[in-house]
Amino acid sequence: MKRIIGVFVYLSLSISLLSQSITTPATPILRFLYNQKEPISIISNTEKMQLFPLIVGKANAKFKLIKNKTGLFVLVDGTGLVYKATNLRDNLITYTRIDSTTFFGNNFLSINYSYNDTLYSFGGYGFWQMNGQLIHFNPGAEWSIDMINKRYNTTNYLCNYLPEDGKIYYVEQPREEEATNEKRDKFLTVEFDLKKKENKLLGKINPVIDLVSNDFTINIPSLDGVLLYSNRGIYLFNFKENKIFKLINSKVQETLLRNSEDFVQTTFFSEGKIYFSYLKDTNLYSVDININDFKEENYPLYIKNDNRSNLLIPSLLIIVLIICIYIFKRRFIMRKPIRETNTESIYSNDLNTNEFNSIETTLIDKLIEKSNNNSHLTVDEMNTILGIKKKTIEIQKRVRTEAIIRVNHKFNINFNVETTFIERTRSAEDRRYFNYVINKENARIYLKK
Repeated sequence: MKRIIGVFVYLSLSISLLSQSITTPATPILRFLYNQKEPISIISNTEKMQLFPLIVGKANAKFKLIKNKTGLFVLVDGTGLVYKATNLRDNLITYTRIDSTTFFGNNFLSINYSYNDTLYSFGGYGFWQMNGQLIHFNPGAEWSIDMINKRYNTTNYLCNYLPEDGKIYYVEQPREEEATNEKRDKFLTVEFDLKKKENKLLGKINPVIDLVSNDFTINIPSLDGVLLYSNRGIYLFNFKENKIFKLINSKVQETLLRNSEDFVQTTFFSEGKIYFSYLKDTNLYSVDININDFKEENYPLYIKNDNRSNLLIPSLLIIVLIICIYIFKRRFIMRKPIRETNTESIYSNDLNTNEFNSIETTLIDKLIEKSNNNSHLTVDEMNTILGIKKKTIEIQKRVRTEAIIRVNHKFNINFNVETTFIERTRSAEDRRYFNYVINKENARIYLKK
């Protein structure tokens, strides 16, 4: 954090511009970007690029490049200044200022990108704090703020932009909040949905991964990841699938690491190639790259955030409440006296007689009628006959079972047989329910008497 303060210690900043249009020599990489027809996701490692003389405060300005279908744009880091490359001729390139904003100083190190050909600035640092604001550029005018669901401290320290998915994955750095002295010691991974404008915390970077030394990053959308170099090697971070890959293609590695003092600059990915220049060599270079150049590591990129822990206490309270309600209702029902309005109900059946009562004969007659028509008696129909349609489900089940047992017992006694008079079959429509029938042979025996 002290290094950041050192860079942005100036509070009273001024911008010196000689004119609204500036013409400077065009390097090979700038000519390539100017003539490129397709958009570029993110052009990274431009901190040491000097496009044209410009002072921000007391230091040379740092520039960022954005290429979309409408042209090549230059943003001045930490300001609202926007230039567009408007002419390329005789190895000279002209930049014309297209904004009307003034410097606002709180978006150094922001993530700058284009989505649906609109320029965005996401997060940044300034005035002793990091922010998570999202703003978009209105051509010919100023920047406007966009509302997002939750703000994280957002910088371009490590980010992966996937335009087709409409997602940006970025890492929130460990830091000490200067206003509150609050310390955060974890690299947090956040997913930002560009369509919904919503942040989602995914987890914290796996502790086995070294992010302290990070010399360059290259966004590679076709591989769903971002390439970065640290003192342990070159890796591909795939936030989307929570995977990490190590570069094993020595040719690609040697090309990107020509020597330890001349790292790649102005890097971007297009049509299967990484394009770049070197700090001391402005020529345009490229190298092919694909997933076969990597080997997947056997550990995840980040430890997923467990949202269930945040819901643990409310969930336990809800479970306890449900149990209490269940116990109360059960005791209430068990203590509630059973009242019968029909004296001929199955409860009044005399267990000492083997004669069928009126309810039982009605039930048998209805079952035989249904069976003769190749049909069956449903649960609801049996409940109606037994007079228990308005009873609880527990009482209905018990009464139906008792009625069938008694009727079957009486049939076997009266007709001196050993059979199941009333049979239960599973419902074809819903296997949880039963239907009831009397087969033709038992119906014939009953009707004969």
